[in-house]
Parts: sequence; structure tokens; C-alpha cells
Amino acid sequence: MDALKKNLLLSSSRIVIKVGSSLLVNSKNNLINKKVLNNICEDINYFVNKPKEILVVSSGALALGKKALNIKDINLKISEKQAIASVGQILMINGWREALSKYNITCGQVLLTHHDAETRRSSINARNTIESLIKLNSIAIINENDTIATKELRYGDNDQLAARVAQLTSADVLILLSDVDGLYDANPQKNPNANLIKEVRSINKNIESVSENTSSSRSVGGMETKIKAAKIALAAGCNMIITKGSTLNPIKKLMGNANCSCFYSHTSAKTARKKWISSQLKTYGSIVIDKGAEIAIRNGASLLPAGILEVEGTFLKGDTIKVLNKNKDLICIGFSSYPSSDAKKIAGFKSGEIKKLLGYHQKDVVIHRDDMVVKNEKY
Repeated sequence: MDALKKNLLLSSSRIVIKVGSSLLVNSKNNLINKKVLNNICEDINYFVNKPKEILVVSSGALALGKKALNIKDINLKISEKQAIASVGQILMINGWREALSKYNITCGQVLLTHHDAETRRSSINARNTIESLIKLNSIAIINENDTIATKELRYGDNDQLAARVAQLTSADVLILLSDVDGLYDANPQKNPNANLIKEVRSINKNIESVSENTSSSRSVGGMETKIKAAKIALAAGCNMIITKGSTLNPIKKLMGNANCSCFYSHTSAKTARKKWISSQLKTYGSIVIDKGAEIAIRNGASLLPAGILEVEGTFLKGDTIKVLNKNKDLICIGFSSYPSSDAKKIAGFKSGEIKKLLGYHQKDVVIHRDDMVVKNEKY
């Protein structure tokens, strides 16, 4: 089990770490728990130097905002929670910035809602932003956009959002740092004889039945939301680990004998994403390409504007489109980085000329390799 878990982390290129409010916020004073945060950031630095790409999904804005505003009422309106969370957001991101700066690691804040993560066009924008932060060697600190979210403030404590982030970024493993060691066959707070379930290969009715909700006043949800997150992550080809985050070096200890529950996916993130793209039933337009572009795509390249001969139909950025050769044979389908109106303007030109032609530069490619599926491609 320990060797399998260690190999899981060593073989992972991209890791999403979710930190819940019950960890980030000290239960005694409702301030940032600097000891826990520093431990986690020490581990982040360890894995960054492996090197691994690390993303963080963090809760805690609402709890920190309530402390700052001296609000103890738990029966708050949604609009009040949103206002309070906006105050807490600043405190939360500053806490992360301060802790990571000790290791000369910069961070950037990304605010999402479940809608942003689940809607294709919005998710593509979020993915592009996160990918840019990774290229800048900066850690994305992702949190729910509580100032506009409604339902999400009542459910999930960001567990499912973390799974969606893992999905849209094609992460290899999602680590949920919790206030418990993992999934038990009974509620350990009520049953001292409860046993830790160390491996989960599929989410069945038995697994769902033991995920009894154990919410606290500072976090929303419990093990039930983590199982829902596991379903999302595993379907996306992302493995998931639940472990206790309050111990010394909780993530690094996963390389050894730390208690945890490991959820194993039966597919890879790449395969899951390719299947998702292939499942898009509706296409909104098409692009005709030359022979050179066709050969390049079949050899694993992205679609550059220079290889485009013609743009057909009307589509928006993020829409699914077909790519055809001059004989109108289907080469691939994928998500366009540009709307049809702009794709027409840059067709046949080099990528370096995009900004001059459009006045802005989104990407060097019209369809990125990761956003396309080539006909008869094996994945």
C-alpha cells in the first residue's frame, strides 16, 4: 500500500491540494492557523523542487471574514455571507502569500464558481489562466468566488470545486487535506472501533453509505462531499487521496506510512479528457486546412493559423469545431481558441502576426493539441 501510494505521487506531474476551512482557520480564535499553513507550504516547496506542478484550492474566506468583522451570527443571509467572504478573501490570500514567500514562491489568486468550472467556455478560460500561472512558476491559489456564488456557500466546502479544478487542469492526483485521516467504515467521532478504508477502487453503494456527514461550524459538508468529489476526479482520470492535514508535513508523509484513503482511477487524465472532447455532440463550424497542417496534426502538433485555408460557419471561442482537409475529410475536432470572425482574419498568417491583425493575442494556436481529438486516434 505504502509503495503504491509513494509511486502514485512520484509519477504525478500535476497535483491539486485542497485545504479546508477547518484546517486553515484556528478553531480557538478564528484566525489563520499559521502552524498548519506553514507545514503545508513547506510540503509544497518540497514537491515544487521535485519538480511537480502544484495547484491549491483553499477555503476559509467566510470564517476569516466573520472574525475580522466580529460577526458570530450563524443564521446569515446569502448576501451577508457574500459580503463577509469578500473581506475574508483578502486575509486568506495574504496568509498564503506570506507563508509561500518564505520559500521564494509567488502565488496568484483565481476565483471560480462551480458554474465557471463546469461550463465549457468558462472552464477553458480558467484553464488558460491557471496554465499561464504555472508557466510563470507561480502557485495558483483557487477559491470559490463567494461574492457571487449562492448555492455553493451551503454545500461542498470546495471539495467538489477542487475536483472540478483537477478535471479541467488534467491533474494526476487530488489531495484533500481534512480534519480526519480518511474514509472510515463508521463515523470515528461516534464509533471508536471505526476502521480506516485505505484503498477505494470504485465508488459503490457501500462506500456512499459510510460517508456520513460530519460537518462543523467552520466547514460545510463532510465525507459525503468528498465522495462526490472522488466521483468527479476518478471519472476525469485523476486519483484522489484524503488525509489529515493538521499533522507535521502531511503531504510529504504520504510518501511514507501516513494514514490516508487512496481512491484509484481506472483511466488517465489525458484519456478522460480526450473522451470528453469526443463526446461533444454538437459542432458549431469548421476549418479547412492545407496538407502541411494535416500532417503536423497527425504527428501530434496543434493547429496554427498559418495552415488554415478557410473558416466556415459561425462559432465562438471555446466552441467545438471540425477540422477538414481540402477534400472535406474530417481530420479532428476540437475547441477553438478564437471566434470564427477572428479565425478568418488570422487564417494563413504566422502566429507572430496575430496581435497585429486582431489587436490582441490569445494563443499562438487556433486549436491546442490538448483541446483536440484526431480521427482514429488511440488514447
